[in-house]
Amino acid sequence: MIQRPMIRAGYTVIELMMAISLFAVGVSAIIALQKVAVTSNQHAKNLAIATRIAQSWQEMLATDAVMWNSPSAGIPTSDLASTTWLGQVTTTNAWFQPAWNDGLAFGPAFDALGNPVLLPTDAARANFCTHIRLTYLYPDDTPVVGNGMIRAEVRVFWRRPGVSNMDAFCGAQMPATIGEQVQQYYFVYKTAAVRQNPPD
Repeated sequence: MIQRPMIRAGYTVIELMMAISLFAVGVSAIIALQKVAVTSNQHAKNLAIATRIAQSWQEMLATDAVMWNSPSAGIPTSDLASTTWLGQVTTTNAWFQPAWNDGLAFGPAFDALGNPVLLPTDAARANFCTHIRLTYLYPDDTPVVGNGMIRAEVRVFWRRPGVSNMDAFCGAQMPATIGEQVQQYYFVYKTAAVRQNPPD
């Protein structure tokens, strides 16, 4: 009786290499999707924080209007200059960076979580920056005394990925030209009307 050699069942080197190649393609696709997901999540987080900062600024400006009580029937002169930020209203439509207020612990710069940052002391922690533009809708003495209204525009911006100008981010940026730098920054804009608060 002739004995045949035993054939061992198994994988050849070619089959093994094909399996590894397919595995590598699948893993690389998953890694690429993971990178896109992380980037998208970070952008969504930054957008939410910037929107919250802009809303906080609108609330601060509305609160600032509580100090804007005259001119009124009993007081002929305007007290708009006694407000913290609204007194900088102009008719030139100029953006400006609002000043830090020690009493309110609030200013133009914010960290990665949306907490106010004191400039220039903690400038390295600033991830978001704010500019404001104030223009009259109705001056406080025309057409009806004590019926003033200001349009308050808030612009919050932050760096795009790969932009590294940490030293000159918030404070050194020119408010008039920053809106044109869309290759370097992301922006959130919010607009609201702030009304004078005349005494009853």
